[in-house]
Amino acid sequence: MKKTFYYKFNKIDNCFWAMVLAFIMLVYDKFSCPVSWVLFIICLLAWIYKNILKQACVTVTDNDIKIDHCTPLPWKDVKDFEIKDVSLCGGKMKVLSLIPQKNIKYHYNWLQRNNCNFGAFPIPLYGILSKKDEDEIIKIVKSKVGKDVPAAKTVKTKKKTTKK
Repeated sequence: MKKTFYYKFNKIDNCFWAMVLAFIMLVYDKFSCPVSWVLFIICLLAWIYKNILKQACVTVTDNDIKIDHCTPLPWKDVKDFEIKDVSLCGGKMKVLSLIPQKNIKYHYNWLQRNNCNFGAFPIPLYGILSKKDEDEIIKIVKSKVGKDVPAAKTVKTKKKTTKK
């Protein structure tokens, strides 16, 4: 079995990128300035990357789970999971957080090491995926880990303070 779940981005956000491109065109008088060409191409490439190319959120196989562009995590290394209500952007959002076994050998990337209390293996359940995909991911994780879905915990993210 191999199943991939893709991000489904917000339509309002897509309109924002179209407005940025239109603004660049209007401000720089139909691309008479070289800077406007660079800005236009950057915005166009970002829009194409986000909206035309599919962005994988979670890839599940019989042996492992891969979240975003991280290294796959073998199911045998997953001890438990929990659904967390995290404070993010002024609202509460749900994240399914996989809890790994102690002392696993895994190549953590920067985002996984600096995870704002989400855990190193969070799967966003806050409207980026469709509701059907969210339910299916929870069902798959529940069957692979062999535990029931726990009640959501509320977690407040902490700001890191730097020493002066």
